Parts: sequence; structure tokens; C-alpha cells
Amino acid sequence: MSQQRINIQYSINLEELPNEVERLYSQAVTKSGETQLPKLGNEDILTSSTIKIIDQARKNLAQTDAVLSDVQSIISSYVEYELSLSQPPEEPAPPIPENLDENAD
Repeated sequence: MSQQRINIQYSINLEELPNEVERLYSQAVTKSGETQLPKLGNEDILTSSTIKIIDQARKNLAQTDAVLSDVQSIISSYVEYELSLSQPPEEPAPPIPENLDENAD
């Protein structure tokens, strides 16, 4: 059975963000450490156990990639937020008059 992923959304206090991102990043580091690709010789390469080793490694790498993608997205959003705080607010566009006579020449 393949693992299905869903997107969730929740809010946390800004002060908690570094800890949450570090938790997710640590999860990715742990999962990547579980990825093992042993050196195999010619006599071991064409076996069903090699298929299992490769399959597990690919699953671990896919899970690691998914978590790192989440971490990257969170950090990107935070950086954009920080940049928006340092920029002056945009002035609103002037209102468009409602009584424009489109047929005026």
C-alpha cells in the first residue's frame, strides 16, 4: 500500500515557528539517515533482495523530499513575510469616478 499525503493547514504563534520548522527539518534528517544503499557486487545485484533495498530507499527519499518541500515552503513564506514588514505600504489607487460619460466626445 502506498502512502498517501494530504495537505493540512494550521496556525501557530510566530514565536513557535523556529521550533516547528526545526522539528520538521529533524524529521527529514532522520528519514534520510534511514536510507541505506549498500555496495553490491555483480553476484548480488540481480536479486529480489536488491529490488527490496532499492524500493525502501526510494520510499525513504520520497518521504524526505516531501518533508523538505514543506520546510522550504514554510521558510519561503516566512522570508516573504519579513520582507513585507520592511517595505512601506503601497498607496491605494485613486478611486475611479462613477459618473463617467462613455459617449462623450
